[in-house]
Amino acid sequence: MDSLDSFMQTFMQTRPPTSAHPLLGLTVLVVEDSRFASEAMRLLCLRSGGRIRRAGSLFHVQRHLKIYLPSVVIIDIGLPDGSGVDLIRKLRVGKSRVDVVLGTSADPDGKHKAFKAGADGFQTKPLSSISYFQSKIL
Repeated sequence: MDSLDSFMQTFMQTRPPTSAHPLLGLTVLVVEDSRFASEAMRLLCLRSGGRIRRAGSLFHVQRHLKIYLPSVVIIDIGLPDGSGVDLIRKLRVGKSRVDVVLGTSADPDGKHKAFKAGADGFQTKPLSSISYFQSKIL
């Protein structure tokens, strides 16, 4: 193995998660139309060591999923161009399957809708803390 191969092998290795960065190695796709909520999740994700992708609508989610396979998808139940519940159902079956699908909403009935559609978990908005955010993903 030459030095370039050695360098690339070292460079491409993923570091294991740590207590300071428990989301290290995970890619999170946040499907959220609220700029405020999206930015809050972006900051929490980056602080936790995760990579983040954002989509503000169902249209943009489809574009992301053609290119990236995220580890976690966090989906707002109410989106401007359709239902987040339908997206949760779609991601639970077929080739679009991702490891973890979480619903999010400020609506008290959102949790029930997300779990009924097959979500693995739910995050109430507004997010209360970084540890809450991390625990729901993990």
